[in-house]
Amino acid sequence: MEKHQDLKNRGNNVILKTKNLTKKFGELIAVNNVSVEVKEGSFSVLFGPNGAGKTTWINVVTGYLKKDGGEVWFDGKDITNLSAAETYRLGLARSFQIPRIFPSLTVLENILIARSENPGESFLRAPIKPLWKEAEEKIVREAFSVLKMIGLEDKWDMLGGELSGGDAKLLDVGKAIMSGAKMLLIDEPIAGVNPSLAHTILDRLRKIKEEYGFTILIVEHRLDIALEYVDYAYAMANGRIIAEGKPYDVIQTPEVVESYLGEKYRYRLG
Repeated sequence: MEKHQDLKNRGNNVILKTKNLTKKFGELIAVNNVSVEVKEGSFSVLFGPNGAGKTTWINVVTGYLKKDGGEVWFDGKDITNLSAAETYRLGLARSFQIPRIFPSLTVLENILIARSENPGESFLRAPIKPLWKEAEEKIVREAFSVLKMIGLEDKWDMLGGELSGGDAKLLDVGKAIMSGAKMLLIDEPIAGVNPSLAHTILDRLRKIKEEYGFTILIVEHRLDIALEYVDYAYAMANGRIIAEGKPYDVIQTPEVVESYLGEKYRYRLG
């Protein structure tokens, strides 16, 4: 768990930055000159109406889609033209709305295969057990630490396909952590789950952020639940960021109320 402790000890700098990021689909400008800075160690939410450009922005940032303009910086490196695989190796991990787990493997096995380097898989080392046994045991211990982090340590021997939808989402997060991620981009972590489990998922994500120093940004529509847990919010509409700041301040701005929330959702502090 040394690498997770290292994350916790890092400073509160900007870890992800986009400058004038643009993505077009024909005549449609899905992401329109978006400039965003995400602080290291923050837990933030990106929200907005359907078609606002949220998922497209994430896809461009992580290299799943090619940009049409602008820049992307992560952890001090220019990743503008890197592929999804390359950004993943640098520690920018995307967890999908539909969890991408292996249903026929156990929870522990799903975590273990997320590890990019495994000495026991080496063609030359595999026949010589002493060369990899100690490293393999260390990786298994680390996997159990990750399972404890996401609250699935008691379900380590269950098949991925036997998990509930909420636990499957947490397993997807665990795989990203096991891969060595520094920042997690999570698309709708509480979509389709009951309110009690939704609170459990977000509470675990907040603890991961607070105890281990991960930077987490979620895309979420269920603001009545999500705003209790995040410390920063970005509102998006028509391909642009229309407001950002403290969550309950953002949702009270006139632009956000008009474009997304509606008057009946106006929040009042105090």
